[in-house]
Amino acid sequence: MIINEYCKDCQIRRNLNKYPSSAPAFKIEAYQHGVMEIIAHCDGLSTPQISEKMYALRLEHFGSAKDYTETKRHFNALMLGLLPYMQEQVANADDPLRMALQYSMVGNFIDFGIMDDVDENELRSKLEAAKYIAIDPGMIQSFSREVEKAHRLVFFTDNCGEIVTDKLLISVLHGLNPQLQVTVIVRGKPVVNDATMEDAFQVGMQDVAQSVIGNGAGMPGNVIGAISSEAMDEISNADVLVSKGQGNFEGLSGCGLNIFYLFLCKCDAFTQRFNVPRFTGVMTRESEIPKV
Repeated sequence: MIINEYCKDCQIRRNLNKYPSSAPAFKIEAYQHGVMEIIAHCDGLSTPQISEKMYALRLEHFGSAKDYTETKRHFNALMLGLLPYMQEQVANADDPLRMALQYSMVGNFIDFGIMDDVDENELRSKLEAAKYIAIDPGMIQSFSREVEKAHRLVFFTDNCGEIVTDKLLISVLHGLNPQLQVTVIVRGKPVVNDATMEDAFQVGMQDVAQSVIGNGAGMPGNVIGAISSEAMDEISNADVLVSKGQGNFEGLSGCGLNIFYLFLCKCDAFTQRFNVPRFTGVMTRESEIPKV
């Protein structure tokens, strides 16, 4: 998905005044000029690639960025503590796959790239209400059929904590197809609270996936051709792919691969595109994405 004018304006709003309060005026002026230069020359790129450039620009002018290490560990531990409850709900559900998909979507709420703070009480409430998320039965059936006949599946993760719900979903997919070879792709470098190898191993992702790899990049998403050759090889050999979160949708949609997308709509561009209220869970497929 190539960046559009609406998302360009959003990038300006989110980044133009994103600098330390103690920064001197000359650095602020140079930084803001850099923000506008990035936007002026971003045609043909996706939002995750622009975000990576903005992140690098802040590092260049202001040094180290905010460290989310402890925040990530906290939310990983929080969600691991809730995992037995979610596993029980999935096991007792009339449709375990549907329930696992719903939890995986709710996990996408843990996003410090969109929100300054993640309310744990609201997160718990959304998990309690996950079973009410509407998913087209035909979409679930199509996904189930693809998983059942697949040999290899690639799972693009998004945020810390959220990956616990992804782990749960992957375990359900193995129930549908015990021979399925799953490769989980996380971020190659730290970026906000996105999941990296450290997070994947903290939550035990290696217990359900046959392979866990980084994508070699530090952008908040995956973009075909802009990630490591190792990740590209896995993608090329996959029969079906699962993409979590808005960033991955922005980076991957339009690539033509057999991808199923799961996310919460957390910004105006997504709520308008999918015609739903904010924080609505969406499951869609590459071949069925609404045009803009």
